[in-house]
Amino acid sequence: MIYLILGHSGSGKSTLRDELAKKGLNKIITYTTRPPRPKEVDGLDYNFINIKDFKKMEEKNLFIGSTCYAGNYYSTLKKDLEKNNNGNSDCVIIVDKEGVLAIKKEFKNSLCIYLKCSKEILKKRMIKRAEDESVIEKRLSVLENLDSYADYIIDSDREMDFVLSDVLKIIKSHKTGK
Repeated sequence: MIYLILGHSGSGKSTLRDELAKKGLNKIITYTTRPPRPKEVDGLDYNFINIKDFKKMEEKNLFIGSTCYAGNYYSTLKKDLEKNNNGNSDCVIIVDKEGVLAIKKEFKNSLCIYLKCSKEILKKRMIKRAEDESVIEKRLSVLENLDSYADYIIDSDREMDFVLSDVLKIIKSHKTGK
């Protein structure tokens, strides 16, 4: 199964992905043209590339679900999903709504979990990770309801332990065929 993690900036997507990877899910690292935040590591958090290289890869049709968000490009390497599409191993990937639509169209064994978070909590979390105030305001100004893209909606205003527990229940239910 391909677990697609959807949510706004600050909703806990990266933390959840990393926690699920610790539980044995393969972590798909997406590509972005944005600069790394403090403590982010190339190849571990994202594959950080420049716009020129991103466009070249896009022209070669190597990506699926490309998008531009807050002036930066993001996408997923098709090959990375194909490698994990064998039914024997589950993977987790952070996506936006375009990624959900594109991946679900091409990979029928994908499931979208939306981390729904209040604007107030999103802002607090972005401030906590020392994002620039203009970046925070830009990100908060483009918030939209993503419910319709999700197979499951998780309240991510809560502590990560509760969010992780809910997501693990979803994963377990799909392993047992319920």
